Amino acid sequence: MAANPNDAALPRSELDPTRRIPPASADDIQVLADQAADILKEALAAALEPANRKILRKWNLKEVAELLGVSRKTLERGIDDGKLPDGERVATGRRLFTLEEVHRIQGILGLLPTRDPATDRPIVVAVANFKGGVAKTSTSIHLGQYLALRGYRTLMIDADAQGSLTTLFGLRPDADVDGRHTLSPWLRGPDLVDDPADWTGTLATAIQPTYWHGLDLIAANLQLYGAEFAISARRANEQNFRFWTVLKDGIQTVSANYDVIVIDTPPSLSFLTTNAIYAADGIIMPVPPAMMDFASSVSFFQLLSELLASTNQVEATPKRFDFLGLLVSKFEPKNGAHIAIHDWLRAAFAKRVLVNTMGMSTVVRVGADIKTAYEIDRYDGDRRTLARAIEYLNGVNGEIEAVIRAQWPSKQAPGRRGVLA
Repeated sequence: MAANPNDAALPRSELDPTRRIPPASADDIQVLADQAADILKEALAAALEPANRKILRKWNLKEVAELLGVSRKTLERGIDDGKLPDGERVATGRRLFTLEEVHRIQGILGLLPTRDPATDRPIVVAVANFKGGVAKTSTSIHLGQYLALRGYRTLMIDADAQGSLTTLFGLRPDADVDGRHTLSPWLRGPDLVDDPADWTGTLATAIQPTYWHGLDLIAANLQLYGAEFAISARRANEQNFRFWTVLKDGIQTVSANYDVIVIDTPPSLSFLTTNAIYAADGIIMPVPPAMMDFASSVSFFQLLSELLASTNQVEATPKRFDFLGLLVSKFEPKNGAHIAIHDWLRAAFAKRVLVNTMGMSTVVRVGADIKTAYEIDRYDGDRRTLARAIEYLNGVNGEIEAVIRAQWPSKQAPGRRGVLA
């Protein structure tokens, strides 16, 4: 039989026909889990040790002017007159501004985009897809950070027990997050919390500020797995318990303090995902341009339809989302297969597909330093790569921002609503 030409590229050990992947018992698997946990712990400890706690970058005068949509001369004149924060002078003579100072400048110039509490309700956005690996967490954190940059009072909720969103904020879910700073006590309810003192009757006690000014977090850790079982127990034991409204009810205890609330959901159809979806005013569903991901979007809508059909039989008012949009994520504009599936998505879902796509970029993929694209101030690679990633992100997030603002009567142009409405 002729030799396989690809064999020449393989290590000698991999050509051994007797080579086997070792079997695994439960004990073996536990050893693997412990080994992997130790490696992860060391990696996170290096990135997130107290000396390396995440500190947000600062913005120079040119960046602040672009962010606020005003001229640099306007800012310089306000600084010279003592009306605007003057930032920090660095060795190069440039001025650098913290995000808090940027927000102060926005307020002084009357540019803060916050909603009118008299007419505009807070908007809850769930980033959801039952399939993993579609860029839900990346989409969530960049949306939340973009909104905070723009001056919106933003709350992010990590509803995934793995705590990936929490980790991106510089917290180790297993070591740095107290269960009281997760959704767990609220989901368990007053009768099932581990400590009666954990039940406060509000989600406010679960919220913690982040190093992003104006951006708060409800973190996640493995306690959320237990909360799943607690909801099931409450469903069996509490009369007239509406298991799908628990998170919605909790959010209502704190929503007045925010303009936008972003929920990062688990990659499964669970009690937590159901709660996140039902609590949402709008859904953004990331879908990579791959056949299996396209197929999963069909399943998502089928299951979502069945879920709402069930809840609508009980609720006095049928559930209606202000917007439900698909985001084509991990998109490569020069990839023929990506272009074809992108076109299928648009043919199938029409205006529900965001105009902007989330490009595949090494910058958007969070690296070992656990920085998001909006947190990078110095980039070792080609600056054009970073600029391209920011352009993708701003396009997507700006489009979502416009859809959110379209739900607020004080911001709407007459007769107009968001394209995803």
